[in-house]
Amino acid sequence: MSNYLFLAPDEFLLGQRLGQLKQALGDPEMAPLNIAELDGVRSDASDILHHAGALPFLADRRLVIVRGYLAHLESRLGTAKSPNTAAQAEARQILEALADPGISNDLVFIDDKLDKRRAIWRGLDGLAGLDQLKKGGLLAIDELNTPNARALPAWIANTARRDGVEIEGQAVQMLATFVGADLRRLTLEIDKLRSYAAGRAITPDDVQSLVSDTSEALIWDLTDAIGQRDGRKAMRALYALRRDDANPFYLLTMITRQYRIMIKVKDETSRGPGNEYDIAGRVDERPFPVKKAMAQSRNYALPQLEGILDRLLSSDFAMKTGADPDTEIDILVAELTQSQ
Repeated sequence: MSNYLFLAPDEFLLGQRLGQLKQALGDPEMAPLNIAELDGVRSDASDILHHAGALPFLADRRLVIVRGYLAHLESRLGTAKSPNTAAQAEARQILEALADPGISNDLVFIDDKLDKRRAIWRGLDGLAGLDQLKKGGLLAIDELNTPNARALPAWIANTARRDGVEIEGQAVQMLATFVGADLRRLTLEIDKLRSYAAGRAITPDDVQSLVSDTSEALIWDLTDAIGQRDGRKAMRALYALRRDDANPFYLLTMITRQYRIMIKVKDETSRGPGNEYDIAGRVDERPFPVKKAMAQSRNYALPQLEGILDRLLSSDFAMKTGADPDTEIDILVAELTQSQ
């Protein structure tokens, strides 16, 4: 028997790990007959161990997947006032079973989080807890968290390397920026870029050409030019967006969003210093737009940014009440790049 605990799982990473375990069952047509998935909130130790002890059908072993059980049991233990409660008896039952290598089936627990100070993790009345079971090789514990902004480029690079794909560092950064932590989409984009590169290293130009939703970076080019009062550069950025068939209402929405981020960042940095990761956490935005906003907001006083936001709202009203949308965007950009 192999025991697994997957904590705080990203659904894509979890799907990969479960896919590997299901594939290990052998014949894909027979595998579903040897997989049991249980709702841990509605199951007790007896239910789980009944499935874990069942004989596999025309296979070497079964796979038993239990979602939310340990966290639910931990919650029950937290409210128990007597050592002789059903929750404690159940905890003993499941910990004893996990410590027994004699069961031939694979048992997988999936939980969002567990408190490492509690009995299930540390141990109960002389029984090994999850931590000791891991150290003893009786339980594999994987934290399948979605990579944060700092870790995402490394995840992209490692995924590409694992799949035999060569990708330049700047292209990795662009993918992280354009796609974010959508791991499923990132995997698809890497596969698409591999086919396009046809054996050579994937370059930033490849990402720019093939990966959709690059408009946010172009929008920042536009707002950067506006902040520099560079009308020619701003119009080039605007026309680049239009070549990608950007809808004028979408453009206005995105420009407005960037200025809202600048206002948030300007206000937050006035309260205390920090890098883009610190500020991003405080204003609930991603590090890339925060880094851009930190640089661009230096071109403005806070009242100027608020005035621009009012101008953007008036453009929104004009476009919704009959003004030609493209002309209104042109006028807006021309006004915002004038010397103030």
